[in-house]
Amino acid sequence: MKNALNRELETPLTPDQFAKTFHYPPAMVRLTIECGLEAPEGKITGLAFCKWLAGHYNEFRQRAALPPLDAPAKSMSAEKREYITIGNVLKTHADYFASRTSSLMFKEEWMRASNEFAFCPKKY
Repeated sequence: MKNALNRELETPLTPDQFAKTFHYPPAMVRLTIECGLEAPEGKITGLAFCKWLAGHYNEFRQRAALPPLDAPAKSMSAEKREYITIGNVLKTHADYFASRTSSLMFKEEWMRASNEFAFCPKKY
């Protein structure tokens, strides 16, 4: 039986509905679509958004004028690659938010979070 969050993540939404539902800046949602996130009939799902960003965070970062991150090496175990990918996605969120906020307090907090998300060792 699916829970409410699963249904919400699978519900196709317009970019503005998605931004409001998942508390994303509309500009970030539009940028992911411009970078290649497919939006059939002009709608996206939370699952598609997360999956796309996990596979394309450096493309997004480039378009958002953020420095690229090291991708996990193919020689790493699947578990370690996933760990680094998750860290890179979280760091991408924090870097994007820090680069777009006008509040010094929020900028500092997002920058602190970004540093914490850079927890993944690059080599094993």
